[in-house]
This record gives sequence, structure tokens and C-alpha cells, in this order.
Amino acid sequence: MNSRKRLAIVAIATSALFVSASPAFAESINGSGATFALPLIDACKADFSKDKGHTVNYPGGGSGKGRTDFASNLVDFAGSDAPYSSGAPANLVYAPIYAAPIAVMYNLPTVKEPIYLTPATIAKIFSGYITDWSAPEIAADNERVVKTPIYETKKVTTTNKGKKVTKTVPVLDKNGKAKVKSYNTKTINIDLPKQQITVWYRTDSSGTSENFTKFLKEANASNPDTRIWPKTQAAVFANATPNNISTFFNFQGASGSAAVSAGVAGKVGSITYSEVSFATANKLPVAYVQNANGEFVAPDAAGTSIFLGGGTINDNGTVSVDFAKKIPGAYPLGTTSYGLAYSSGKDAAKQKAVAEWFTYVLEQCPTKYPEKGFAQITGPLATKAKEQIAKIK
Repeated sequence: MNSRKRLAIVAIATSALFVSASPAFAESINGSGATFALPLIDACKADFSKDKGHTVNYPGGGSGKGRTDFASNLVDFAGSDAPYSSGAPANLVYAPIYAAPIAVMYNLPTVKEPIYLTPATIAKIFSGYITDWSAPEIAADNERVVKTPIYETKKVTTTNKGKKVTKTVPVLDKNGKAKVKSYNTKTINIDLPKQQITVWYRTDSSGTSENFTKFLKEANASNPDTRIWPKTQAAVFANATPNNISTFFNFQGASGSAAVSAGVAGKVGSITYSEVSFATANKLPVAYVQNANGEFVAPDAAGTSIFLGGGTINDNGTVSVDFAKKIPGAYPLGTTSYGLAYSSGKDAAKQKAVAEWFTYVLEQCPTKYPEKGFAQITGPLATKAKEQIAKIK
């Protein structure tokens, strides 16, 4: 056999190998919505493409845009941190596939340890009643005895980009909640600088804003100071504040989680609320937030799983949480985020790819990328999520 013919046979054989390794079909699915979920989606979609052959396009845009695009039939799926309040399409499927903490992140380079904040103090900062880091309320939060939970953890090994990687994750019980191993009690005395606070807030329609303002309302419901946060939650942050923040010199708006987080990173004295991995990406510290049980908890996957485990799983796949409920070990600003899909009326191949994507996020992505701060959903909520995904036809 001459060399030219031998090369041709090798080329044909190699081509056949590539064909046989490819999936029977490869779809490109388009979505929009919550920027909250972007860090996990961006990290994991390449793995999904490699394992399943499908391409995921998800530019974000905010929960409000995702719900609008979905209701207008412009996308194959959407992401939202909050359910529809109105205008939901009849063929909607909610799948609770993401769960993560909303972190309170800040820029105070002279403070070398994490700060501690109560819900009342957070509400006063984000409504404009506190305008300087030296305020007595912040000082009181950081000159006290604090109790913080310590969770059980374990090592897991996953395959990431073709390599085996071992990472530390929380130990979860049969109900999908992390286990508190012990508590650490200590006296803190943290000096806060005399520094103007710049509050960065979301201007777009945001499920993160809706959950954050719901927390501020419910966690402060029993506070005798009725000025703090009297309004109910709203997807547009400014619509929920007790004051007209457009007249406040120290409030700065931006669209999307990435923008407000970058704004905080760029200006000393700033603060915002966003999914915790945006703090990591911008090298920003995050506050320990006091829960209804009186404990101060860092924004992580373990505390989030405990908080969401105290919620109610609704028939339609959404989760109702109580921000004032006393739950030991809970991070009180945890939230479930939903994949929105159609139950019918769409291309069957794309529907199958959407269902595979939701399943991949639910079962694999948080374990592959625990550093993104998303909680692994297990137990009854995972069972409900799979039931919802099965409705995508």
C-alpha cells in the first residue's frame, strides 16, 4: 500500500471516530434572564457542551427581561429569581435548579476582617438613613459577642475540563440541608472608618432586588422603627425603598449584577447586594448577616441550603420562604432561582436539550464549581425539580 493511500485510510478512520463521538443531534438553545445565575452558567455551559453536544446561549439581562422574553416566546428557556406576579404563559414550567446566597458586599480596604450587619442596619443603609460607615448602628453591630455556625464538609472529586479535581463541599442530609457541626462564639471589636457610604443598586427589573427587598421588609416587620422598610418587595429596587433615592447624593444605580459589583469595586466606601460569586470575582469582602435566630452567618452554600430547607415547596415548583423564621445555621438571604421552560408548543429537539440542560445544572454544576457559591439542590426540592423538568415536552 503506497503512503498516499495509507494517509487517506487514516484520514477516513479518524473522521469516522469524530462522527461516532458526536451526539445523535446537537442543538443550540437560547435563553435570557437572571444575571444571578450567570456565574454558574458561564462556568458550566462548556462542560455541558462537551458532555452533551448542545450549545447554551445565555446573555442574562435580568429576571424581568427573562420573564418578558419567555412570555413573548422569544427564547427556548429563561432564568428568573422570582415567579411571575402576572402575565405568565399558560404553558409555563418552573424548575428550581439554582440556589445561592445574596451577599452584601462592600469596599473598605482599611478594614482587614469581615464586618457583621443586622437586618435593621442593612435596611437603614439601603434606604438612606445611614450615610457613613462610622454610624452608631454599624458600630454597635461590630462591637459585640457574635455566634457563627461551622458546617460539616467533605471532599468530592469531579472531572473538570478532562481533569480530576478534588474540592470541599458541605455535607447534606436527606432533606438537602447542610449539617451544623458546631458554633463559634467570639467577641468582636471592629473599627469602621469615617467614610461616606455609596449605595449601588439595580436599576433593571431584577429577581435579586425582589428577594432582597422582601428580606428587608419581612426581617424588619417587628421593628418598632416603622421608617426602616415599610414597603413590600419590588423587582425594581427604587420602587421598594421608603425614600425617594433619586434625590439622595450617595445612591448609584446600574443594570445587572456584574455592573453593581464592579461599581462597588471601583469606589471606596461602596456597598451592594448580589450573588456571592460577583464578590469573589471583584475581590470584595462580604458581610456576615444576622439571621432570625440571632446568629451571624456568611453567605455560602451551606447556610443557604439550611435556609431554603425551611421554606415551602409549592405545587408549581416555586419555593416560598419566610425571612423572619428562626432557623439555626441559616443564611437569611438565600434564594432559589428558576429555569423557565415550555410544557408544549415548541420544537421537540430543542425541548429535549432544555430539559437536559436543566438536569445538568441541577445535578452537576454546583459540585463542579463550588467556588461559585451555589448550593447543591438535593432532597425533596431536587425531587420536585426533576418532576418539573419531566414536564418539558
